[in-house]
Amino acid sequence: METRKLLSVNEIVITSVLFISILIAIYLRYFVSIESYLEFVKEDGIVEYLTFFFLLLSSLVCLYRVNQYIKIKKGLWILTWAILAVMFFFAAGDEISWGQRIFNIQSSEFFLEHNKQAETNLHNLVVGGTSINKLVFSQLMFAVLVIYFLFSRLMVSKTLFVRNLINRFRIPLPKLFHIIVMGAAILLILTIQEIKDSELNELSFAMIFFLIFLNPANLDQEKSD
Repeated sequence: METRKLLSVNEIVITSVLFISILIAIYLRYFVSIESYLEFVKEDGIVEYLTFFFLLLSSLVCLYRVNQYIKIKKGLWILTWAILAVMFFFAAGDEISWGQRIFNIQSSEFFLEHNKQAETNLHNLVVGGTSINKLVFSQLMFAVLVIYFLFSRLMVSKTLFVRNLINRFRIPLPKLFHIIVMGAAILLILTIQEIKDSELNELSFAMIFFLIFLNPANLDQEKSD
């Protein structure tokens, strides 16, 4: 009971921070000035550092799960959460260009030539005239997230193969609360009309996945296994 209450408090606090951040951005965008809004969502600004912080926290939660599953010798569960830990750690590092601007590190020749911001990260690479950020981190990720948030729970309840796969690898599922929050965040961000809105989308992604990893929909089943 105490754990559930704590997680509920976490969900309320973190969701509140997310929506306050988005509403501040909307207020600056429409009622102050574009310059103020761009200052809010700029590189090395509060939104970017919040994104980094929650991506890193997500990775740490995944490592905590890995440690739990090592103790009970669940090999496939360990594999799933170890992959998630690496992915979110990499995303956190890439978000701040691996501290390049913080420590004033010069980019290598490859990144100077192929990165549209001349920074040491993958999400701003341009290869063969194609933006990696647009192709992978926008279009492909959008499609994956739509399937994950809108259809994963439905497929688990309706399809035995999917349910067995999810259970076998212990893939975390979003709760209805997470789905509603993600949908509401996306709708609010759409009102900004695509002016540096990717920074706010990334923040939503980082904070909501932190909540999912902390308290997935299939946590209760996990406790009974």
